This record gives sequence, structure tokens and C-alpha cells, in this order.
Amino acid sequence: MTPAHLFLQLTPERQKQVHFSLCEEALDVWEAYCKKRPRIRYVDTVVGMRHKVDIRLPYDALRSAQAGTDLADVEERYSEPIVAMQDSDLEFPQPIEFAYYAIYNCFCKYAIAEEIDPWLIVNQALSSSDDPTSRAPRLIAAIDATR
Repeated sequence: MTPAHLFLQLTPERQKQVHFSLCEEALDVWEAYCKKRPRIRYVDTVVGMRHKVDIRLPYDALRSAQAGTDLADVEERYSEPIVAMQDSDLEFPQPIEFAYYAIYNCFCKYAIAEEIDPWLIVNQALSSSDDPTSRAPRLIAAIDATR
């Protein structure tokens, strides 16, 4: 049985634990990226406004997801950068983008109760690593940690 099948057979509570574990790893990827770039800026091409990326936002989002509520106006704070990413105004290297989206989707699922496919969060969080060979072992380790 593949690690993906193992994950999909978990109870929702165990899937949640896997999500939090993998999103902690994604947050580490995000934070390492931000240490090298403490100021991330972009221009909204629709209105021409300059924006600074809130580098604490993924941290606040994951803490909110773990608490089961929006602790720091995360939903509102995410709205602009998510639209900017979708409009290609804000671009990150692919692993960083996956880390950012994994944490955002984890927040949406657990803090504001949006219907998010559980596999999407896993896939995005695992893709936050440049090493595709690490994905299956990381997922298995996260699953094993829920026992």
C-alpha cells in the first residue's frame, strides 16, 4: 500500500495530525527562505500598488489552524497575497510557493472550516522540499507519529 493510501485511510483526527506535522516542516522551509530575504515586495499590476509580504503570516496561520480559530485576522491578511500569487504579481520559487499554499490551506480547513481536500494539504506540504525522494519517507514518518 502506498503512503498516500495509508494517509487516506486515516481517521480525520489522524489526518489533521499529519497535516500539522507536515505544515510545521513547510513552515521551516518558509522561515529559512525569509531569513535570506527579510523584505519581500511585489507590485499589484491591476492598481500599481506596492506591497510588502507579511513574513509572519504563515506562522500566524498555522497557529490559528492548530487553535481551530482565526487568532490574528489571518483570513483578511492572506487575501491580498493569495490573489497576487494567482495573478503572478507575487512569485516564489516552487517549493516556497507550495509551503505557503500548504499552510494557507491548512488554515482554511481547520481555522475557518472550509472544505479542503485533505490530500491537497499533504501534497503541497510534501512538495515544499526540493528532494522528491524525501516525500514518501516524510509522509510515513508523519503518519507513524500519529499512533
